[in-house]
Amino acid sequence: MSESDRIQTTRQDGVTVVTLGRHFDSLYESVLPELTSLLHLADSVEPPRLLIDLKNIKYFGSVFIGFLISLSQRICERPNGRLGIANVSPFCRMALETTKSDQLLDLFNSVEQAVEAMSWK
Repeated sequence: MSESDRIQTTRQDGVTVVTLGRHFDSLYESVLPELTSLLHLADSVEPPRLLIDLKNIKYFGSVFIGFLISLSQRICERPNGRLGIANVSPFCRMALETTKSDQLLDLFNSVEQAVEAMSWK
């Protein structure tokens, strides 16, 4: 399995964009240990602007929602820290809305929209 099937990290206008690859198309609890690098990134990325691109994700459940909220809290503890979530599938958006987690997370329709809103100014 290639690295692009897992996690890709790029920078756009001061925002660190993390794209979860096809390996994570369904995010079950068993794959969360593979995402711990995102917690470390939330602690160290400069400027503290992190965008998670979920374009390859078709399904996730409550454990991943909890992970996203924890990630958001972690980066938002830093001065001017912000977490964004882009390209959420309809099913996943429904899960976030049902749990009211969409009120805790910044959701964007595209990476471009998120980078524009989150860019370091």
